[in-house]
Amino acid sequence: MRHIHRFVLPALLCASFSCAEGAETQQLPAAEGERSAAVAPAADMPQTKKTPQIDVWGDCRWLYGKARLELPSVSRRQDVYLSTRRFRIAPTVHMGGGWSVGGMLEDTRYDKDTIAGAHRSDRHLYLSRLYVEHENEHGVKIRAGRFVFTPIDGNVFDKRLDGVRWRHGDKNVGMTSIFYGRTVARTGDQRRRGIILGYERNRAHWMGGAFYYDFTTELPAVTQERALRDPLALHNGIDRQRVLELFAGYRFDRHRSLEVEYLHGRARTDLDCYDDEGHGYVATLRLRPSPDVERAGDYGAWIAYYHQPRATYIHHTMDGDPTFFGRAGFRGWGARADIVLTRGVVLAVEGFDLHPARSGTPLAMGRTYDGTRQKVLGMSLTAYF
Repeated sequence: MRHIHRFVLPALLCASFSCAEGAETQQLPAAEGERSAAVAPAADMPQTKKTPQIDVWGDCRWLYGKARLELPSVSRRQDVYLSTRRFRIAPTVHMGGGWSVGGMLEDTRYDKDTIAGAHRSDRHLYLSRLYVEHENEHGVKIRAGRFVFTPIDGNVFDKRLDGVRWRHGDKNVGMTSIFYGRTVARTGDQRRRGIILGYERNRAHWMGGAFYYDFTTELPAVTQERALRDPLALHNGIDRQRVLELFAGYRFDRHRSLEVEYLHGRARTDLDCYDDEGHGYVATLRLRPSPDVERAGDYGAWIAYYHQPRATYIHHTMDGDPTFFGRAGFRGWGARADIVLTRGVVLAVEGFDLHPARSGTPLAMGRTYDGTRQKVLGMSLTAYF
């Protein structure tokens, strides 16, 4: 997920020194979309055939988004825009005997980007995922390589990883997950190495689960030199983070459900001895599940309320940008609706209205995050094949 916190420091400097307009900004976060990916055809398929078989799915997505960023403490407000085109193709080769190899080729173009500049963040066709997987007759599935892992709804973690994941069972009888590895990033101060432990179980109308995360950066998340150059780097530079996520949900019928997550996290930054503990929650009312892309007219919709101090999320799935609020964390509303316009073509509209979770959190130069607000509205059109 892209970050927009660099908007803050130039704004603060302008307010403090009455400098001219023209602050450097970054881009509005794109819909990396594990919520939206839920409408894509599944790539994981238990294999019973003994002869090699190739399954391929892919999508083409156009996305447009606008965010309004407000920082009253420095008398600053700005609108930022993003327009992207993304192409993905994901083949899976089933080798027989429970073995398979999966991967994904991806291409993303930034046609409009207020912060980074149009096409400056383009990534032409590249291999974004590659893994080998084995499933045995006892329900044990082991995956090794580069892949995406999104426990529960991604409110704590949604990220590409290099590592190994072991799973046993399924959600109807109880599913246990264990992961060890590291996140995908260009530099060691952004890469995190750690473990994820989880258990999920559905019974009749009830859903439940628990996950534990423990991640540490490979290099110091923030150095003294970087902090002097960019004081706001401290606000999201976390060296170690541990989060406990408890989940419970109830299905009223085959469409509607109410889901609640309780989050308890601890975050530490070595450079300034920052050590914070936070308790948060997310409540989601799902009016309809993610739509079947093969059925024209099918739709899905949800509305959620978030209260997440900074210690309660590592790599959030939302298409807003929680890092904008630094150590204050965030609270507020989010909603999304998807509709299948015709077979294989889905229109989605999503929005967020977010505020700081904690009042009085320092920003810089004696200012605080109080009154900060982020409003995001985006839409996407995706064709699946």
